[in-house]
Amino acid sequence: MITRSLKGSLALAAILLATAYGMSLLADFNWVGPDMPDRVTQVMIGLILVLFGNATGKRPRNADPACDSKPGLMAAQRFFGLALVIGGLIHAGAWLLAPLEMANTLSMVAVIIALIAGLGRVAYAIFVKRQTPGDG
Repeated sequence: MITRSLKGSLALAAILLATAYGMSLLADFNWVGPDMPDRVTQVMIGLILVLFGNATGKRPRNADPACDSKPGLMAAQRFFGLALVIGGLIHAGAWLLAPLEMANTLSMVAVIIALIAGLGRVAYAIFVKRQTPGDG
């Protein structure tokens, strides 16, 4: 998958940079509106956040030795991925639909809340031992 390799991540970065540069050139020639480069770039950032969040929640069990026999950490990892997906979707949706002033604030708040929720869930999994049926 593209999110599991350095080449894939560099390819995503190159696509993002090329798109931003291309949109700024189009705006300079008045082929698109003046706010279109910002909107397209931010929507792409939100979708990349969704892509990485989706990959985070679906990592195979053997990919992270720290999570071996720790269901709480694996659940926290899935929750963190879900939080990033939701935050990224709200980020992209805000830049697609909201006015610029509101889109900027709404997208930042959505991503910050997603990160705080994910980090809070990971901290909970680390500090509170999850009871499993076999712990008796």
